[in-house]
Amino acid sequence: MSIAEATPFFASLQEIFSKIGSSSLREKAWDHFLELGLPTQSSDAFKYVPLKRLYDLKLSLNPLTPTWEIIRPHILPESQESYLVFANGRYIPELSKLPSQGVILPLQEAFKTYGSFFQGRLSKQIKEETDPFAVLNLALQQEGVFCYLPPYLKCEKPLQILLYGQGEKAYNPARVHVFCSKESEFKTIATVVGEGVHHVSMDVALEDQAIYSHLESSSAAVLLSDFNATLKSRASLKHLALTAEGLLNRHRLRMTLLGEKADALMQGLWNLAENHQCHTHVHVEHVAPHTRSLQKFKGVLRDTSRSSFEGKIYVHSEAQKIEAYQVNHNLLLSDAALAYAKPNLEILADDVKASHGATVSQVDDEQLFYLQSRGISQEWGRTLLIRGFMQEILDQIPSYKCFK
Repeated sequence: MSIAEATPFFASLQEIFSKIGSSSLREKAWDHFLELGLPTQSSDAFKYVPLKRLYDLKLSLNPLTPTWEIIRPHILPESQESYLVFANGRYIPELSKLPSQGVILPLQEAFKTYGSFFQGRLSKQIKEETDPFAVLNLALQQEGVFCYLPPYLKCEKPLQILLYGQGEKAYNPARVHVFCSKESEFKTIATVVGEGVHHVSMDVALEDQAIYSHLESSSAAVLLSDFNATLKSRASLKHLALTAEGLLNRHRLRMTLLGEKADALMQGLWNLAENHQCHTHVHVEHVAPHTRSLQKFKGVLRDTSRSSFEGKIYVHSEAQKIEAYQVNHNLLLSDAALAYAKPNLEILADDVKASHGATVSQVDDEQLFYLQSRGISQEWGRTLLIRGFMQEILDQIPSYKCFK
C-alpha cells in the first residue's frame, strides 16, 4: 500500500521512529520496511485481513509504568514466581519477577553480551524477511527481553510474559528473544491484555534436543503477533495460540526445521463473536530429512465474525522421509459468519508423507436431535457440541475461562 493510501497510520509510525533512539539495526530494519511497504490485500498473507481497521489509526508511543494492583490480577497461578511484565510494549523490570534459573536480560544489555548471536541472526532476518510488520517491530521495539537457557537446564515452571496495554491509540511493540541450548527445556506463556495496538514479536532458537513450548492467549482489541523459530537436530517445539475476542487479530508463524528429527507442533483456537476477526498465516520449512511438523487450527465463529487461515509447508529437495500435516476446521454458528481457508504444500523431495485439508461446517442437526432425545435441551445440547469441537485443544490448557 502506498503512503498516500494509509497516511494517518504511516505518518504516526514515521513520527514514532523519529523519536526513538537510533541504531544501525533499527535503521536497517526501517529502511527494509520502507522497501517492502505496507501490506495490501493483494498479498495472499493479508487477503482477508481488514487492514483499514489498522490504517485508520494514528498511533503513538505511550510510556507507561502501571501499578502492581493493575498487574497482579493478570499473573497466572502457575507463574507466581516467574513472570515478565511489559507495559505498552516496554519491559518493566521493577514489576517483573525473574526465575531463579537461566539468564534473562534487557535486549540492550544482551546485545553487548551476546552480540555475536544477535548480529548474525537479526541481520539475516532483516535481509530475508518479506513480512512488513515483522520488520516494523524490530525497527520500533522499545525495551525487549532476551532469555537464555544454558545446556541441560530444565525449567519446570512456565515463564509468563504479560503484555499489558493502556490507551486506545497506544502502539505497543514488544519483543522477546529465546535461546535454548542443548538438551534444555523451557515453557513460556504470553498473556495479551488491555488497550492499544499490541505488536508482539518472538524469536526462538532451539539447539540440539532442546524442548520448548509456548502458549499465547489474547483478549486484546488489536494484536499483531509474529513468532519465528529455528530448530536444530532432535529439537521439539509446541506452539498454541488462543483468541477469545478482538476487532483484529493476526498471527504469523514461521518455523524452520534445520536439523534431522526436529519436530514442530502448531495449534490454534479462535472463539469469535460480534464483528471480531482472527487471521492466521503459517509457513513451515523442512530443510533437513527425517523432520516432522503438524499444524492443527480450529475456529468457532458467531454473528458477523471472520477468520482466515493460510498455511504453507515447503519441503526442500534434501528433506527426504519427512512427515508434514496441516488441517483447519471451522464451525460457523450464524449465516453471517465467514471462514476462509487456504492450506497448501510445495514439495521438492520425493520421499515424504504429507497432507493438508480444511473444513467449514455448522452444528450437526442429527447430533443435536440425538442429545434432545436423551432429555438434553436444545440450548444445552448445542453448547455441548460446540464445546466438544473445541475440547481437543482446550484439554491442553490449564485454564480456559475465556472460552466458557
